[in-house]
Amino acid sequence: MVKTSPLVLDTLIVTGNTKAAIKAAGGSSSDLWTVPPSQIQYDPRDNVRPLMQDWVRHLANLMKANGYDRKKPLGCFVRKVGGEDKIFVYEGQHRYHAVLLAAHEGRKESLPARIMETFDRIPLIIDEAKSVSRPNLIYAGITNNYGEKLTPLQLAEKIVELQQLGESNATICARLEITDQTIRDVLLLAHAPTALHKLVRANIVSSTLAIEEIRTHGGEKALDRLASAASKAKESGKSKVTKKVLDAATPNPAVKKITDPQAKQLLQALQLVLHDPVFGKLSPGTIAGVHAALTPHTDLLNGKAAVSTAQWPFPCCSQGVTINAGGE
Repeated sequence: MVKTSPLVLDTLIVTGNTKAAIKAAGGSSSDLWTVPPSQIQYDPRDNVRPLMQDWVRHLANLMKANGYDRKKPLGCFVRKVGGEDKIFVYEGQHRYHAVLLAAHEGRKESLPARIMETFDRIPLIIDEAKSVSRPNLIYAGITNNYGEKLTPLQLAEKIVELQQLGESNATICARLEITDQTIRDVLLLAHAPTALHKLVRANIVSSTLAIEEIRTHGGEKALDRLASAASKAKESGKSKVTKKVLDAATPNPAVKKITDPQAKQLLQALQLVLHDPVFGKLSPGTIAGVHAALTPHTDLLNGKAAVSTAQWPFPCCSQGVTINAGGE
């Protein structure tokens, strides 16, 4: 049996005193502001990439399930507009639009008060005026977009942990904005052999390919196929196993062909069926099928009889077909 790795849960978190911890660390308060999102302005030219409505939708769904995450402040600056000081967002545009959407829909859907309260005022950090310039906005926008998502294997490990902590799949789906199918797929990976996990973590095999192989062949067979492909890829100077590499390393077995002696043996076995005393009692379709199979090959069966043709009367004679049993 291929070894799998059990999930080790962390110990329970014991919370402490925030002010005491900050004081002990020599920290101080920072300029983190909370502002009603409706009072924040938006100009698409201040953001390095266009607004993606599907991502706004996704974030809004997460916020409606979990509330706005105060650990994710918006990056803003103050711009003079018509003589008035206005706050503009330049980092976190999708979160900004998502909280507006979540708040609007949340009022119609009567979301719990604890969720709605997080939409009233959201955290933001305002850059100092002397640091605000178009180049700085561009540099900040680019470097702040390097967030890395969890891999399917990392997600699987966390879903397993959530399940062991008593979270239902329905709750996990709602709070992570994923489907039941996603849970099923990543759990296939979570319960795969440890050696396959190592291939995925080393970026030799993608999680997607591993899941596809496990679904088709099972964990152990998938490991054999992927490990073999990884060795072949390494020999050819490649670092990753792609679908193309896998197909080349593990070709489908050739279809076995019947040899001449085997074919003759099958014909003789079929002829024995024809000579059976109760052959005439078989269904008309079966009788016709046997006749149709044997009639084109009577020349191959002539010769010394393996079963005497005089031993039994057989129906084919009445149809004008005479076949002598036997081989060469």
